[in-house]
Amino acid sequence: MKHFLKSILTVFIAIFVLFLPAEAHNYNEQGVCTDVDCAEPFQPATLQEGWYLLANAGNVEWFSALVNQGGNNILLWGKLTSDIDFTGITHTPIGVSDATKFNGKFDGQGHRLLNLKLRTSKDLQGFFGGLRGGGTVVRNLIIDKSCLITGKQRVGGIAAFAQTIIGDPIIIENCINEANITGSSTAVGGILGGSMSPHPAIHIRNCVNRGTIRGSGESASIAGWLGDHANSLVENCYNTGRLIGIDGDKRNMVRHGGGSAIRNLFEFYSVSSYTQGIKKDWVTESPMASGELCYFLSQGQNGEVWRQTLGEDDAPLPLGESARVFLCGKAKCDGTLIAGESFFSNDEEGLAFTAHLFEKGHCSVCGALQPGYDFPPRKVFLMGGQSNADGRVAIGTMPQYIQDYANRGGSRFCYWSYANGTEAAWQMFGGKMAPYMPYTDNNATSRCGFDGIVYHLIEQALQERFYVIKESRGGTAIDTRCSSTGDLWWCADPSWLATAGPRSGHSLALEFTENIGLCIDNVLSQLEEGYKIQCIMWHQGEADRTQPASYHDNLQQLVAYLRSYLVSKTGDERYARLPFIAGTVNRNSTQYNAVVEQAVLQLAEEDENFHVVDMSDCMLGSDVLHFNANGCIDAAQRMFAKLLELGLLEEEDATGLSSLPSKAGSPHGIYDLNGRYLGNDPATLPERQLYIQEGRKIVK
Repeated sequence: MKHFLKSILTVFIAIFVLFLPAEAHNYNEQGVCTDVDCAEPFQPATLQEGWYLLANAGNVEWFSALVNQGGNNILLWGKLTSDIDFTGITHTPIGVSDATKFNGKFDGQGHRLLNLKLRTSKDLQGFFGGLRGGGTVVRNLIIDKSCLITGKQRVGGIAAFAQTIIGDPIIIENCINEANITGSSTAVGGILGGSMSPHPAIHIRNCVNRGTIRGSGESASIAGWLGDHANSLVENCYNTGRLIGIDGDKRNMVRHGGGSAIRNLFEFYSVSSYTQGIKKDWVTESPMASGELCYFLSQGQNGEVWRQTLGEDDAPLPLGESARVFLCGKAKCDGTLIAGESFFSNDEEGLAFTAHLFEKGHCSVCGALQPGYDFPPRKVFLMGGQSNADGRVAIGTMPQYIQDYANRGGSRFCYWSYANGTEAAWQMFGGKMAPYMPYTDNNATSRCGFDGIVYHLIEQALQERFYVIKESRGGTAIDTRCSSTGDLWWCADPSWLATAGPRSGHSLALEFTENIGLCIDNVLSQLEEGYKIQCIMWHQGEADRTQPASYHDNLQQLVAYLRSYLVSKTGDERYARLPFIAGTVNRNSTQYNAVVEQAVLQLAEEDENFHVVDMSDCMLGSDVLHFNANGCIDAAQRMFAKLLELGLLEEEDATGLSSLPSKAGSPHGIYDLNGRYLGNDPATLPERQLYIQEGRKIVK
């Protein structure tokens, strides 16, 4: 009985203690508990409408500890309500490991982190440790210049790393890093350190780096390593900070792979060898202070993100209450600003454009077409192959006109469509034609090949609009017994094609012809003046070196397949003899094969419309595989010389039939505007259409 009463008393006391009011914690202004041996060292944040309101450093560290418990806590939302001073407080990165990556939303509301010091030799250091794919958003946050972040590998101002492919992209927007960021290893960046496999899609936009970024050789001012997700994007950012530890390709702002895109980036800590963000045609002496940078950062935005009150703000910011910036004064018809006659203002005074300067029906400034001009059929060039056709040269090392294409949004006269076996490129270009600018699946707008220089030479020679349809992918073979990048082949064997398909179906030939057909249907056949395909330019063969004995027959079969498709699609029998121009592989290349080269030369002897351009000594880069900038220039000039030699750039009259019917073997009679022979009897022709008879236009 005594033991029973004692047990009852113990339970009663426990219940009484449970319901006693908890002793209040004493927190200082920074949200740190001042009680001895406090079990809750940091002040819990207030929860309001789903957001944890972070008013001091203690709130931030409490939030970080909660997220780092993992589970559903990685989905929490946090919002700064004031600037946060970390003096005397050691910050624990939010999402401290790959198991607890932050997957929620965080809004800095334009506030600053002050005096945050991370000094360690560990990996994965940043205000955020890791971000998880699937809709994570970090925005409106400033890392003040009083902060310092030091670590080993994957070190960043806003976030150290990103990982896990799931759902929507990670978004980092409207953020500024002013702190010095140092890593003793690789993947160090002002905004993001580095992505980790599996790489999520990451969108970084409207961000600034002002701090010094220091890594061991693979670092960049915005993102040390973005990863290789095809849907990643970095846009509308600028840098003023020093970079130490750039990679061999001189990618100074963003290191990335796959189909990732970078656009509208501006570098102000300029080094001549940098390949990203270099704009040389500023029209004001101080583009940051004048509003010029603010204006260009705002282009293409859905809203007015970038603002700057001129005379008060020394640089544009992606947050705050400053005024909008407008372009005023005078510009050329292509939008190029005229130095001394254009300016930037917080008042919308408007911009006047100069008149077009038409020559041969085209504006020599912007490429616009002159209304009512009687144009000849448009010349169309096909381009195909593998990596040296695809492009592996950094734009910054290429001639200025190539850089200008990238900087001003494309060529005046060359319109193109580009495919490479990826869904990303297909969605961008498939069946569509746009002004040419450098693009490859390897590095978005930061690299190109010798083909870009060929287009420039054609443009200079013609001074009129022409079209290019290109299919290329590095490391791709014709022979399916050879290894091939992305499991894609150029094979034209009928039995193999019967089971293949474009892109995921492994056939570049099918994708090429599909794109040609769509471009004809959507663009070329809609031209009132008509069109004429001039030739196929080709550079390939390296990946077929392991099956060289079959290269002759395989390439011959591919040439026949492409010509046959064009005849079938257009009904023009002349395309059965369409010139095919193949460049040879450099003999010093690590993937050169003499049997492959001999096969190309043999085809030229057998087929009078198959031509060879000797590129065997065009200079290679350090990989001893791909043309460097000088090699691209040399290869392009030789290809262009062959076009001239074959008369493929000769001016035609408005009928497009300067060679008909005077060319030997061409029958006299009636032709359509594409040069197709229609017979001799006008009665058989549809009415109210334009035809050519004996070299003259007739209307029935």
